Amino acid sequence: MDIEIGVWGYSQLMAMAAVRYCLGRRTYIVSCCVEWLFVQWENFDEHTKTIIKRDIEEEIKRDDEARDGNHPHLPLGDDCDRLEWLKCRQLWANGNA
Repeated sequence: MDIEIGVWGYSQLMAMAAVRYCLGRRTYIVSCCVEWLFVQWENFDEHTKTIIKRDIEEEIKRDDEARDGNHPHLPLGDDCDRLEWLKCRQLWANGNA
């Protein structure tokens, strides 16, 4: 098979997988992932940025709905975790992604 696997895996799949793994988790892994995103963001191609943005925005929406409905399960975890994910919006604010 002639597939080139780069530093982020095939088609940067590992970057997307890392974010998906961290979404909904709690404690240190959320802040570590968000910090990593800020450091690496410019190294991702536009497709990867679009997928990561979509995944995070969808979870924020789900979390908003759960909080509005006083649901016991919060998709983004605790308040401190949610605040970390909300920071990510700075990455694509003003058309950056």
